[in-house]
Amino acid sequence: MYALLTAAYLCLTLVSALKINQPAVAVTSRTTQTCGDPSNAVPYYRTLSTPLSDYYYTADAALVDSVCGGTINYALQGVAGLVFITQEESTVPFYRLTKVAVNFFTANTTERDIAIQQGYILTPNDPLTYIYPTEICGAVPFYRMVNTAEQANFYTTSESERLDFLTNQGYTDLGIAGYVLPLGGSS
Repeated sequence: MYALLTAAYLCLTLVSALKINQPAVAVTSRTTQTCGDPSNAVPYYRTLSTPLSDYYYTADAALVDSVCGGTINYALQGVAGLVFITQEESTVPFYRLTKVAVNFFTANTTERDIAIQQGYILTPNDPLTYIYPTEICGAVPFYRMVNTAEQANFYTTSESERLDFLTNQGYTDLGIAGYVLPLGGSS
């Protein structure tokens, strides 16, 4: 019993001595405004296969080269926004799932799991991208729409493009998929 008490006393004394000799450390908690490094953001390319009515998004420029002009026959439409290919502060995975010729993207893990149960598969050949789940760090909404007749999913940061797809092209608004950095820069 004496040995146990002595060991406990020495342990407490050592811990106290270490704390006294340590410089004061300011404890700061991570806030929701903690941002990823915008210099690590990369273009998120949007391509379209007109015959398939399928929009395909990727951060892999080499993959864009292979689907544009190859046998898959997608055309590059431009850059939809900027995303991360490594997880940065406050970002979440933006999953790409596919089923036949339908590409579907989500940051919601429940939605991802339901899609997998419905026959979609996660795409191993496309790099996983990361986006913000909320409007922070200068990120802008990445609007999500679907055309159920054509089984096409469309994503954009442009409010005018979103309204055109809803008004003139038979798409239904599904809200905001997440938030990406705009092309014009971010905070």
